[in-house]
Amino acid sequence: MRALSVLFVLAAGVAGGAHAQAPDTVVGDPGGGDAPAAHVPWTGEVATPGDGTSPAADTPFDPARLALLPQLRVGLVLDPAAGDFDRAAPFREALERGLRLPVLLVAYRDLSRLQRALVAGEVDYAPLSASAYAKAQRTCRCLVPLLSPRAADGSAGWHAVALVARDSPLQRLADLAGTRVATGPLQSTGARRVPLAALAAEGLDAERDLAALVAHANPLAAADAVRRGEADVSFGWSSLRGDADEGYSRGTLRDLFERDGTAASLRILWASPPIPNAAHAARDTLPEPIRAAIVELLSETAEGEGGFEAARAISPFGFVPVEAQDYAPVLATFDGQAGSPAGRLRPLSPPR
Repeated sequence: MRALSVLFVLAAGVAGGAHAQAPDTVVGDPGGGDAPAAHVPWTGEVATPGDGTSPAADTPFDPARLALLPQLRVGLVLDPAAGDFDRAAPFREALERGLRLPVLLVAYRDLSRLQRALVAGEVDYAPLSASAYAKAQRTCRCLVPLLSPRAADGSAGWHAVALVARDSPLQRLADLAGTRVATGPLQSTGARRVPLAALAAEGLDAERDLAALVAHANPLAAADAVRRGEADVSFGWSSLRGDADEGYSRGTLRDLFERDGTAASLRILWASPPIPNAAHAARDTLPEPIRAAIVELLSETAEGEGGFEAARAISPFGFVPVEAQDYAPVLATFDGQAGSPAGRLRPLSPPR
């Protein structure tokens, strides 16, 4: 299921490999002036109810739910020309069978367009990255997060972290005044925006109080600046799950361990509360009984049940229910200019 795997990576925002980026970056601008998001709804490929091939043929639609919602419109990042609708068919069919409602898939080229479509009400429900959800919610205040996919290691989320040298005297965020800080890319959520918002909550203004701040290509490069003595602190991310000596199961320290065989040169100064991997979000206009049914269906873990079938079609490791408060660290980065300093801050070292 290539297309849905790609969608899951975008939605969960987790990059693998030795140089993993922060879990996600800010995408899209729901209030921007771009052209409307073009979409391609599912057309003749889907059998019509009652023809013997549709799930509705052996699982009649629920009249009570039909009275609430005649059709559930689900937005996904798909390429119809590449046959992605066929690959998405198991998810649509399992969702329709479990909810006992007609389900229409609506395709978007990228996550930014999908984000804007959900805000505009073109679809009722869609998977977004944590930052895409937060940015959209701060724009319209019209979304309800329902579920988040588990990662391969079983974790339901990740933490933004601040890293320092093992023997550094720094002990907490409040100690960062006057220090040189290395971050991930400018729009990195975990390796820049969330930690800077946390600094602001501690009363520190990045432009006024830090000696220097510089964005690096990825969190591992930022951590290397600390190891070379060019920075006092770096921002990154971690699952904080698994063996600490091996850099945990995912994140910046894990990347360091996989590359160098050790992560012992750095320690975690600070970690954010857990942030869900992604947000399968619905518009608040979607009737609450339908939202609850989606959560119940996709949270199902019993083998052979419709929820198990639907969940595994789009997330191989299942889902966990989430609430708006779970995204508080990311939502905080869209409050005013939190996490987005600019001005006199200078590079820690010449570009390499």
